[in-house]
Amino acid sequence: MKPMKSKPTITVNGFTLVEVLVALLISAIGLLGLAATQIKSLQYATNSFDYTVSLIQANNTVERFWLDLCDLQTGNQAYDQAYKNSLSPQLAGYNLSLPENFSNDFEIMVSWQDERLTDNLADQVKVNVSFPQLPASCG
Repeated sequence: MKPMKSKPTITVNGFTLVEVLVALLISAIGLLGLAATQIKSLQYATNSFDYTVSLIQANNTVERFWLDLCDLQTGNQAYDQAYKNSLSPQLAGYNLSLPENFSNDFEIMVSWQDERLTDNLADQVKVNVSFPQLPASCG
């Protein structure tokens, strides 16, 4: 009797369609995650920019108070709404909050609106100001 010839086994080298689709799905989820992270990063960078601009605006306001400090303390310069308006930020979108009455110790607040971030953090910068009492003959 003749030995039976066995049929050669066929081996397929490659990937099946299911494997390719699973790999594609995993890659798509990963890329969407990276895109979401990039968008959030840009939002935080913009918020950081707004924070920096607000801090500069607040410090600019303090410097402008220094120019008029002697007159404000002696009453030669009125601390009224017109004076407060002259100190307002030059850039749109930033709001300056000053105290009702002038004193040597007060707080300056600059705020902005950023609806894109929902982290419940305040969109504002507060700067505590403390001026020395100048002599009456300072002018």
